[in-house]
Amino acid sequence: MSDWFDTYGFVVVDDGGLVTGGYPLEEEDVRRLVERTGVTRVLNLCEDREYEPGEREDVERAYARRGIVEERLGLVDFGDVLPGALERGVQTVVPWLQEGETVYVHCRAGWQRSATVAAAILAVQHGIEPDEALGRIQRRKPSAQPLHHQLEGLWRWWRARLARDEAPPEA
Repeated sequence: MSDWFDTYGFVVVDDGGLVTGGYPLEEEDVRRLVERTGVTRVLNLCEDREYEPGEREDVERAYARRGIVEERLGLVDFGDVLPGALERGVQTVVPWLQEGETVYVHCRAGWQRSATVAAAILAVQHGIEPDEALGRIQRRKPSAQPLHHQLEGLWRWWRARLARDEAPPEA
């Protein structure tokens, strides 16, 4: 197992099948993730430039051997998590969870981007506000600490979603 994955690891943050953590870098990381959580789907928030040569390919092969579907939503490390990206993450992961899949949402270390996106997913899935969703994640994964501007983006997305859902139908 890679030192990175051993250090940052992964945690089941919701009994409905949501797991978050750091990025797997080799076959052994994927094996451990699957054996311990049963992951069948992955939402990868990393950009290609975050990987060393050959790492992405190794992980892609490991996923393919296990029949794991991976979607990519590259978000800039330490950057903003914009409402459109949050909505895309929610629209990707919530249906997987509703179908009974176990989903791994990860960024590089599993502290910021993945926590932000996972909070959006739990907010929609459970009908709770983002702070409560993040609190649920942090109880199981105390290292989940989105940056201030990422939390602002999460709330902008949430308020826009609520306004859209409450808007009267167009005539």
